[in-house]
Amino acid sequence: MSAVLSTTPIKNSQIDDPIAVVGRGNTATAHLLRRLTGAPVVELTPCEAAMAGDDTSRYQAVVVENFEPRDRRTLSPCAVARWELSRRAGVTVVALDDGEGRRTARAMRGRVFAYSDGRPQADLTAKNVCLRRQRVEFEALTRDDLLRVRVPRGQGGLYESLAALAAAVALGVPLEQAAQRLNQS
Repeated sequence: MSAVLSTTPIKNSQIDDPIAVVGRGNTATAHLLRRLTGAPVVELTPCEAAMAGDDTSRYQAVVVENFEPRDRRTLSPCAVARWELSRRAGVTVVALDDGEGRRTARAMRGRVFAYSDGRPQADLTAKNVCLRRQRVEFEALTRDDLLRVRVPRGQGGLYESLAALAAAVALGVPLEQAAQRLNQS
């Protein structure tokens, strides 16, 4: 994969601009993002995101939850939404752990901040993942930092935590500060 990912966080976003989370709605990712960034978070289903074409809203980031199994013969609803919303976002946050996410990262015109469970070309990579009875633990690796993250059970799984952490880091929250907020129950 050619390096199209950006490792420089956005620092000029307006705090009033919301973060869009495209997924099933009422997700752990959105809940965690509110806690990590303090920014408003708008949750959209893929259909709502795709239909938002005439909306003039600007988003600090679009976080696409593309970590669910799907029918590989068709383009997922999240892929359609990703293309639509990314035109109005400072950054699109996407997982590289499926083919669709990797294709999107290569093809996006705007800025992409990628996360992964093990792919070193991602901007944020989870290493040494351990699913414990009371929490999920992993080492969060960026170009500049490596630290242990512990997410209490019930706060979200590995991918929800990675998506929220990646968006926070992409928006300029230091990894250590974001990880401390994740560690809190």
